[in-house]
Amino acid sequence: MNQNWMIGFMFILFMLEGTLLPFIIPDIWQGRIVPQFVFIIVLYYSVYKHRHTGLLMGLGFGLLQDIVYYGHMIGPHAFSMGLLGYLTGLLIGSRKATMVTMMVLAVIGSFSHQIILFGVYALFGVHQMPFKFALIEYMVPSLFIQLLFAMAVYVSMRKWFDREPVNKTAEEVEA
Repeated sequence: MNQNWMIGFMFILFMLEGTLLPFIIPDIWQGRIVPQFVFIIVLYYSVYKHRHTGLLMGLGFGLLQDIVYYGHMIGPHAFSMGLLGYLTGLLIGSRKATMVTMMVLAVIGSFSHQIILFGVYALFGVHQMPFKFALIEYMVPSLFIQLLFAMAVYVSMRKWFDREPVNKTAEEVEA
């Protein structure tokens, strides 16, 4: 599959996050579960494709999320998704990452994403909720959903990226 199909798949996930999932999530969990499925795909992209591509995907889809779903500020999702996509690719950067490695990355990456968003919103006074409340109220339930999604798509994402040729950068060719 080429990159355009992956962008199309991520766009469909992006649309599902805002249209279908609010109807599927029970009312009692509305606002407590914040699905960030596109972010999980950005992490996969950074590990199995390339960190620069993960950075660009994170910036692009994060900016799209900032504009469409989170109107408080423009930029926190783009910053967080781009930064974490790049750092994940930089730290792992191996196409041979196992399922356990990817699940640990999904949990740590999603938690870091939520910490960054919480910090940016608290810094600029968008919310005044205490960290402990946010952790229990929406971070942990969202992490559980992110982990389930990462496990559900692992095999298909791995097959998808294994069919892709590896594009080495100049620095990788020199090493």
